[in-house]
Amino acid sequence: MPNDTIRFTVSMPKSQFEEIEEDQLERGYLSRSEYIRDLFRDRLVDKQWNSSKEDVVGVLTLVFDHHQRGLTEKLLEIQHNNLIHVLCSTHVHIDHHNCLETIIIKGQASELNSIVNRIAVLKGVKVARLSRTGIV
Repeated sequence: MPNDTIRFTVSMPKSQFEEIEEDQLERGYLSRSEYIRDLFRDRLVDKQWNSSKEDVVGVLTLVFDHHQRGLTEKLLEIQHNNLIHVLCSTHVHIDHHNCLETIIIKGQASELNSIVNRIAVLKGVKVARLSRTGIV
């Protein structure tokens, strides 16, 4: 079986290299190559996710102030209006003011990006981060 591994050289500022080395060690990677391969894989998933004609799956993570008037109702309305895309959600109370919610969504990337954007701009939403997990 032929070796299909390619080696290449990357040039970067020393400060950036040192940050990468530190991050690699903190995350427990055994080699720099393994670390860089994972970075590339994440980037490729994002690229494939956004250009796919197939359904994709993602996890939307929200942190929001549940005391913000009308926010909970708006979040529920968006989820119910997009029921075909929302597979499930989990709601956790972080503290007196903040809730964390994860919403697993499936569908065309453009539709899911639209849902995420509608949620992200709501007053009281502090974090709206979409993890693109793959193509189904």
